[in-house]
Amino acid sequence: MAKKKAFTPLLYLASIVFLPWWISLSFNKSLKSWITNWWDTRQSETFLNDIQEKSILEQFIEVEELFLLDEMRKEYPETHLQKIRIRIQKETIQLI
Repeated sequence: MAKKKAFTPLLYLASIVFLPWWISLSFNKSLKSWITNWWDTRQSETFLNDIQEKSILEQFIEVEELFLLDEMRKEYPETHLQKIRIRIQKETIQLI
């Protein structure tokens, strides 16, 4: 029984000292390579190059302009649009 009582504090001391060290070591060995590999693949991966990005941005701007034009067309009635066309024609005739 005395040996058991003497052994218990040593077991607690060993678990306090070696358990965190063992957990840290096992995480470093198992996760370090996985995290490094993931980080390296994410760094080299490019989604779009500059030319593709510019092309897509231009297309997006065109679509946005068309959308705004469509919204403006829906906002004004057809008769108002016809009046605007007639006014533009009159102004161009006056300029000529």
